[in-house]
Amino acid sequence: MRIKSLVAVAALTISLGACAALQTLSSTSVPTTAISAAGEGVNVAEISAKNYIVFCAPVPLPKGCDDSLIKNKITPDVKNVQVARNAARKFIADNPGATLGPSTLVSAVTTAVSALQTILTQNNIPLASN
Repeated sequence: MRIKSLVAVAALTISLGACAALQTLSSTSVPTTAISAAGEGVNVAEISAKNYIVFCAPVPLPKGCDDSLIKNKITPDVKNVQVARNAARKFIADNPGATLGPSTLVSAVTTAVSALQTILTQNNIPLASN
């Protein structure tokens, strides 16, 4: 009888622990592989933006270039993408054995990349193939 009670207590403990782990995972933590992938997944948007800036660098500006767009939207958003990517990379480097990390890192990267892609798309700037 005592063994059955211990098994029941152990099962309940495991069940509650799994529930708490799932709740934590869904609300604040993500696998570090997701953080790493997000950090490395910014290339297409960043390369596209940089290519547009390089293309538009000569003076006078080539047809289709918008200096105001570069200064006021693209350059700040490229910096946001780089900051988010660097934070994700730093977390991975500083926590080599971690299996979970803050979901805010993935969120910051995806939000920054999404904002930059929206600007590029709205201004008919083609996305690089990587």
